[in-house]
Amino acid sequence: MMGRILGNHSSIFTFKELHFFGTIWTNNSELTLDRRQQVDLLSRLLCIEKNGLFQQANISDFNDRASAILASNDVSNPLSIYELFLAKITLDNKCFIACDQTPKNMYYLNEILSYFPKAKVINMVRDQRDVLLSQKNKWKRRFLGASAMPLSEAIRSYINYHPILSAKIWNSSLEYTAKFRNNPRVSVVRFEDLLVDPIRIIKELCHFLEIDFNQEMLNVPVIGSSTHQDTKTKFLIDSSKKEKWKNGGLNSAEIYLSQLVTNKMMKNFKYDVEKFSFPPILILFYLVSFPIKLILAFLLNIKRMGNIVEVIKKRFFVK
Repeated sequence: MMGRILGNHSSIFTFKELHFFGTIWTNNSELTLDRRQQVDLLSRLLCIEKNGLFQQANISDFNDRASAILASNDVSNPLSIYELFLAKITLDNKCFIACDQTPKNMYYLNEILSYFPKAKVINMVRDQRDVLLSQKNKWKRRFLGASAMPLSEAIRSYINYHPILSAKIWNSSLEYTAKFRNNPRVSVVRFEDLLVDPIRIIKELCHFLEIDFNQEMLNVPVIGSSTHQDTKTKFLIDSSKKEKWKNGGLNSAEIYLSQLVTNKMMKNFKYDVEKFSFPPILILFYLVSFPIKLILAFLLNIKRMGNIVEVIKKRFFVK
C-alpha cells in the first residue's frame, strides 16, 4: 500500500517486488561479471518488473533490450547493474525517484545505505498479530485477486506458516528496525498510524523525501489483502485493516506463542500484549509441529535464498 501511495506521486516510480537483495545479490556475490552474466542479470530484472516475480520462465526474451542498455554503459558488478536498471526504468516512466518496495530489503539496510549514499528508506512496521493473520492466509491470495500466483507458490505459503516461525521472523525484522530508528536517512512508520491519520503521515514522509504532498497520493485501490477479495474500483486508505486479528482468524495458542516470542519488540514499538491467565493447551500442537514445519519451510525456500548461511544469519541471528 505504501508503494502504491508513493507511486501516485509524479516524481516516483514504484517497481514490483524485485527481490534483488538476498535472492539475486548477497554479500557473497561475485564482484565482477562478464558481459554474458551482465546481460543475464539485467534481463532477469527487466523480466521481473514486466511480468512479476513468479513469471521468470522467459528471461531470455529481454536479452536484446538488456544488451542495448548495457552497450552504452560501463557496468560490471551486480550493484551497478541494479542501479542502472532502476535509473533506466524510472526515467522511461518520466520519473526521477525509484522506489523498490521489496520487504526483505530491510535485512540489507547497512548495504543499501552504504552502497547508495542518496537512498532513503521508509521502514513500515505492523502489529505482529496482524502480520501473523496475513501470513496464515497468504496462500489464499491466489483466489482473492492475485491470479498470477502459481499454485506452487500458494502451497509454499501454506507450508511456510507457523506461529513461532512467523513471529521469530517478525521479531528479527523489528530488531533491525530498532537499529536504524535514529538514522536520518530512515523513516520508521507504524502501519496503524498511517491508517488512522494518513494525511499527516504522508505529509511527513513527503517532507522526509523532499517532495511536495499531493492529496491524490492517498487514492489507492483496496487490494493485496489475504483475507478479503480485491476491490480495484475502491480507492482509499482502508482503516478497517487496523487490528484485524481482533475480529478472529487466530486461535489463542497462536496469539500466545507469537507474543511470547516477540514480547520485547512489541512493547518497544508500543503494541499492547494480550494477557493470558494460563497457556492455551493447543500450544502443545504447535510446539510438536514446529520442527517439522521448519524443515519443510527450509526445503521449499532453499531455491529463493541467494546465500543460505547469510539469509539464516540475517533472519534469525541479528547482532
